[in-house]
Amino acid sequence: MVARQPQYSPKQVAEALGASESSVKRWCDSGAIPIIRTLGGHRRITLDGLQQYLRTSGRVLVDADVLGLPDLPLSRPAVIPGQDCEIRRAFRQSLAACDEDGCRALLRRYIESGRSRSEAADDLITDAMHGIGHAWQCNDLDPYQERRACDACIRMINELRAELPTCPVDAPMAIGGSLSGDPYQLPTSLVELSLREAGWNAISLGSNLPVESFRQAVFDMKPKMVWLSVSVVGQPSEFVSNQNRLADQLGDDVALLVGGRGVTDGLRPKLRYTAYCDGLRHLVELASVLIDA
Repeated sequence: MVARQPQYSPKQVAEALGASESSVKRWCDSGAIPIIRTLGGHRRITLDGLQQYLRTSGRVLVDADVLGLPDLPLSRPAVIPGQDCEIRRAFRQSLAACDEDGCRALLRRYIESGRSRSEAADDLITDAMHGIGHAWQCNDLDPYQERRACDACIRMINELRAELPTCPVDAPMAIGGSLSGDPYQLPTSLVELSLREAGWNAISLGSNLPVESFRQAVFDMKPKMVWLSVSVVGQPSEFVSNQNRLADQLGDDVALLVGGRGVTDGLRPKLRYTAYCDGLRHLVELASVLIDA
């Protein structure tokens, strides 16, 4: 037997929100708060409907006890920080609400406005995941929401990559990923998409890889360029040693591009590389120069 969802009157929800009953009724009638109607025509708000409203509006419950829900995470703030741009705000909120189809539609709209696929992914996905990561660390989002958001973004990036034309057989190869201790997959997936769109036969090796795996991949695949995505650095001295060991073993004919928020101002002077990229656009500019070198 399916359990019946609790239902609340506009007056109860108004008390829980710290709003007037007339305001809640107006939100119900406008569709902002999903409702059902009783046989007598009275408005009733289900738990699902209330949760949906809280996610999309960014409002919080000031008195959840009124609804008999003292400990449910309904009172988590739903506003995700990020750049002040309408489409980016909408993308962040849709991603935090696990609305993958809504995110996909916004991404498509952004591309149709004239952006390349990699530009659209960088502008929307990078901004949203930074905001969601911040909200998660501040306990404003549950960990499952951050994980689902990351998985959704990986799927969308893969879909954008699949739309690109097949690489020419003579396209130069680029490989990359992140070293051990760095589990973040999104940055290296974004680099792969950007380089493929720029004409490279780019292949992401993945995240959290030992330096020996990079060396083996270079030996097996003979790339013209290697990228290293650095989101986090656990042991700086170990990371510097591994990164420089990789740089020394690449040879003069293989370019090493390094970038990511994990490369701090204090760490950067200790690393050896061909070029440091302060963002995806910078990386694409450098790659466009290297492709003809």
